[in-house]
Amino acid sequence: MPGLQVRAVLFDCVGTLFRVEVNHELQLRILHERLVEAGFASPYRAFLEAYEKAYARHLKVRIEELREVSNGVWTAEALRILGYQADPSDHEIERAVEAYFKPYIEAVKPIGCLRNVMESLKPAFKLGVVTNFTYAPAMREILSKIGVLDLLDAVTISHEVGWRKPHPKIFQSALKAAKAEARETVFVGDDPYDDVAGARKAGIFSVLVEKPGNTGKISPRREEKPDLRLPSICSLKDFLGRG
Repeated sequence: MPGLQVRAVLFDCVGTLFRVEVNHELQLRILHERLVEAGFASPYRAFLEAYEKAYARHLKVRIEELREVSNGVWTAEALRILGYQADPSDHEIERAVEAYFKPYIEAVKPIGCLRNVMESLKPAFKLGVVTNFTYAPAMREILSKIGVLDLLDAVTISHEVGWRKPHPKIFQSALKAAKAEARETVFVGDDPYDDVAGARKAGIFSVLVEKPGNTGKISPRREEKPDLRLPSICSLKDFLGRG
């Protein structure tokens, strides 16, 4: 775009760099099995009812206040509902949450051009990701698995920052990590609200991509018109003059 001098490119992750379709029931059963092995013995159905209750309470905070809450928090709360003494920092809860994410990580399918795009942009731009994700270790493992972690100057995850997109604070944290100014940064994502509205509110040029697309959005809220639309990140090189 005229007058736009780009020095940094930030990306959303799920639905932009990769897509994932996972059996959530399998994840929950694995979580329950690990907790039972750790001594938190309860029938699966009782655990599931408590888990869903705890999850719903924290989901309200995540959506309405844009404060991030990690899986360990509502897992520990579910166990307390069942009468156990449990804290999110308990090692056994951490291990159970780690196991919960294994099928998710295995189901990740990166967009085909991903590594090529990143490698072509790396010499000219600071690169980073800004993602809403409730368990940072899993996201870092995913970024390593899809072959881009070594190319990133900034990895900004809501679990670690404490704020979710579209809150300006998570974008500001990413800009600080990338050592970039908003006016010289492009943000690329697939969500018209979290990504486009969030970036624009932070003063960042917004690019909306259509593929691969994210099938697991928390809630469909109002759309915001992006500064630019692209079919996928595969077209980003041409826009930035790195084709």
